[in-house]
Amino acid sequence: MREMKVVELNAPTYYERGVQYGQQAREEVDTAVNYYRKKFGDVPGWEKILDFCKEFVKASEDFFPEAVEEMKGIAEGSGHLLEEIMAVNARYEISKFDWKPECSTGVFHNKTTGKNYIFKNGDLNGGVKDHLVILHVVRPDGFRAIGITEAGQLIRDGYTSNGLGMVNSAMYDKSDYAGVAVPGTVVRKKVWESRTFAEAADITRNIFRTTSTNMLLADKYGNATDFECYPGGVDEVYCVDEMIGTGNRFTVEPERNRKNDGSIDRGLRLKELMREKGDTIDEFVIMEILKDEKGLPKAICCNNVPDYETVYSIIVNMTDDRIYICLGRPTEGEYKEYSL
Repeated sequence: MREMKVVELNAPTYYERGVQYGQQAREEVDTAVNYYRKKFGDVPGWEKILDFCKEFVKASEDFFPEAVEEMKGIAEGSGHLLEEIMAVNARYEISKFDWKPECSTGVFHNKTTGKNYIFKNGDLNGGVKDHLVILHVVRPDGFRAIGITEAGQLIRDGYTSNGLGMVNSAMYDKSDYAGVAVPGTVVRKKVWESRTFAEAADITRNIFRTTSTNMLLADKYGNATDFECYPGGVDEVYCVDEMIGTGNRFTVEPERNRKNDGSIDRGLRLKELMREKGDTIDEFVIMEILKDEKGLPKAICCNNVPDYETVYSIIVNMTDDRIYICLGRPTEGEYKEYSL
């Protein structure tokens, strides 16, 4: 299995960091754009997608213009159109209409050691493994961050020098619709750069959405909330027994869930395993939890489903500022440690 490229972003402006991103990950961005051109090229058609993406650009400029500047830089550095980069960033909104479960996420506070963890198994089409990259941000103002995403996208999951951890997963609600709103990647970018947990939570609560999503936020100081987001509202889930576990299901209003989802409840399974391990939990125990295959093929460590599998795993020890990322299924790959 290939090594994930680490993209170093240290220029003084968003645009310049975007150019660095596009230049360093040009091959992976090409792969990502071609992947989505193929995925969306027949229905509704690539040209229509690019026209639609102009509206996503406008919405994003109103919300967080710096994110659009970074995408313009990615386009320049990689040799692509801005609309193509936006198509990669808005792939979730576009793909909602071919919905599949994606991802298991969790938080654990170890009362004995006082350490705080946030983690995720990312489940997507297996082809996505070919264009995943790690972003390492070192800004002149002192902000530092590590995250993982699809090449050309803004950050998806990661951790920052402000002590904030963020992981995300897909949701499906009957109120989702094909409309224009700020793409989730742009929302996550602003959340990721928040100075405090409270600031990040407020951004998450107050953004308009056309499609549902789950955003799990936590910090090194013990704050943690799972935001179950849908058009017109957000429900908040807090730690019970020092933990949160999610698996693409609404829990506050379970009637929102997709009726024909036959997979096990991976959020409940995560919490079951965390309760079993209790205060022995550290990042290495979490690695073992994320290898769990109960309920295959739609397990925490997903495998052999025609259209998706676990393509990466991330664990953050927020107390010690240690980040562990595995490319592919944790049962087959190796976690590598990264630092801010």
